Amino acid sequence: MRIEAPFDLPVEALIGAVITSDDGAELGVIADVRVDISNHEFIVTLDDGIGLLWSNLKDYSIKFQGSI
Repeated sequence: MRIEAPFDLPVEALIGAVITSDDGAELGVIADVRVDISNHEFIVTLDDGIGLLWSNLKDYSIKFQGSI
């Protein structure tokens, strides 16, 4: 994932950020971030309830709405 902000930030800072696919389509706003401890994976939940694995978002962009 390409990040348009500082590289080291708390997970809470992701809440409210907008996820955009590699073709420029806006997927939604991050509403929650969970950790799947068994599979060592972060799950990003968007405002429409869809959950996405962080590892699947490597070619996507994230844009933060406010100051971090």
